[in-house]
Amino acid sequence: MAHKRTNDLRTALHYFLDFAVILAGVSISFYFEKRNALEYKEELKNQSLGRILTNLEVDRRDFKFNIKANNAAMNSCLWMHDHREKLDEWPLDSIGLHLSLGTFSNTILVDNQEEYKGLQNSGLIELIEHEKIVELLQKKYIRHDFLKKIEMLLLEDKMLANYMFENTTSDSQIPPFMGYVRISKPFSSDIPHHIIERMHRKALDHEFYLNQAGYQMRADSVLTLLIQEELSDESVK
Repeated sequence: MAHKRTNDLRTALHYFLDFAVILAGVSISFYFEKRNALEYKEELKNQSLGRILTNLEVDRRDFKFNIKANNAAMNSCLWMHDHREKLDEWPLDSIGLHLSLGTFSNTILVDNQEEYKGLQNSGLIELIEHEKIVELLQKKYIRHDFLKKIEMLLLEDKMLANYMFENTTSDSQIPPFMGYVRISKPFSSDIPHHIIERMHRKALDHEFYLNQAGYQMRADSVLTLLIQEELSDESVK
């Protein structure tokens, strides 16, 4: 009887050890599978952040262009307003230059938000260790949308454009400003009051755009450094 009980204990121990080995094997398999899946997601996240870095460089160049164009428009609008009482003392070429820049030196911000949206939709954004990156990315594209609305507001106002088409002639001898703003010459230095006032208001809109765009450029510089730091940290893990 005692011999049988011993055999039963040995059998039970054998089954227990077999079960423990199987359980350990399954647990180890799940562990490596989970770790591999996490490493794969980390790789995807890093690839997306790398492409966002590229987009940030493109945005930096676009902002430099847009700031230059909007700054020219603002200054020309202010020039027209500041000289409104003595425009007859200035050459028509000078008046035409400022009328043209103030009217047509507008921009359209073209950005690529696909990588950011991909991070959001896939949940990979939760793997970003630097919370400031997530915050800056969110604020960045909110501000981009706001900048686009300002641009559309400037582009859709046809008062100045209609005046230019009806009261000026294109000067083909002057190369386009920044490659796209054609310079025109007015038929007269007698510019209507409502056109001058509209240019003054437009100057304020350009100034507001410049403040927002400048702020975003500075924020993008911080964001670039943080993403580079995040990718650097990942490479040494």
